[in-house]
Amino acid sequence: MSTIIANQQYGKDKVRLVKVTRLPPDPAAPHLKHQIVTELTVRVLLSGDFDASYEKADNSLVVPTDTVKNTIYILAKKSSNPTLQTPELFARELSLHFLSKYSHISSVDVLIESHNWTRIQTTTFSPVSSSSTGTAFPTTTTTKEHPHSFYRAGEDKRVVRLVGTRTSEPGKTLSVRYTLTSGLKDLYVLKTTGSSFENFHKCENTTLPEMADRIFSTNIDATWSYGPLIETVGSGKSHYEGLNFDKFFAGVKQMTLDIFANHDSPSVQNTLYRIGDTVLKCFREVAEVSFVLPNKHAFLYDLERFGLPNKGDEAEVFYPVADPSGYISATITRKQAHL
Repeated sequence: MSTIIANQQYGKDKVRLVKVTRLPPDPAAPHLKHQIVTELTVRVLLSGDFDASYEKADNSLVVPTDTVKNTIYILAKKSSNPTLQTPELFARELSLHFLSKYSHISSVDVLIESHNWTRIQTTTFSPVSSSSTGTAFPTTTTTKEHPHSFYRAGEDKRVVRLVGTRTSEPGKTLSVRYTLTSGLKDLYVLKTTGSSFENFHKCENTTLPEMADRIFSTNIDATWSYGPLIETVGSGKSHYEGLNFDKFFAGVKQMTLDIFANHDSPSVQNTLYRIGDTVLKCFREVAEVSFVLPNKHAFLYDLERFGLPNKGDEAEVFYPVADPSGYISATITRKQAHL
């Protein structure tokens, strides 16, 4: 029996980088340095003419994964998207670099997670200390963004997955087909009312009671993809570069939060669909959107046995259950017209 390599890819995973971008002074604090920080975790995987390295131990065409790692940092420094705050553009630069430099590479798979650093809102731009040193903390509650101090606002992340595939012959003008997915990950949300789950299917194995009012908590993962993206290098600004990825990300995140907060949810499934339906109606550039919403249960704790009411309008004490958890997912796309 003979065997062959059906598919292969390799590269560098979990490449973490922080980039600081220096800006002109903020007029509100001209004496302080004004900077932007971006933290990314990057994976780059290469596919191409590498079968010999697997089958014959011939490494002559293998681009070392250490080279892949170094290239990520080098391009982070040289990027035309200097803050790296639009990860879709950095993913494109990485893809084009490897396809342009190495003719034996046929596709580049880039995954980027952008971590959530938010400017600290501070009441003053002057050093403060305790009253024991003779300087009191300010009493004002008016705040402003600090020019170079940040906090981790949450564990939610902006994510990008880009696969760039060579469509031209090696040695010819480079043409690339992109498969691009943008998204958000680990957006943890909770509402204390405005959610129910009733009239569900019941059988002899059903013990779940109907709930006209319940806590709704979930950790949202969302991804959205775009239509075909083709680029021929050197032919002018590509359609890829013309897409407003920051607008899409901010819009999808805000729609998700708005609908989660304001929709009287009869089920996780229905809330999920309403969000996806709204995204597709608002952004024609988005071809489809997918969501994963694990149901993070919080059940009433039985205090009746201690003589304390804890049901209905007096329901106040709950206990969260990490697992098992519900797992609800769906992909929403546009209905195709029948000819």
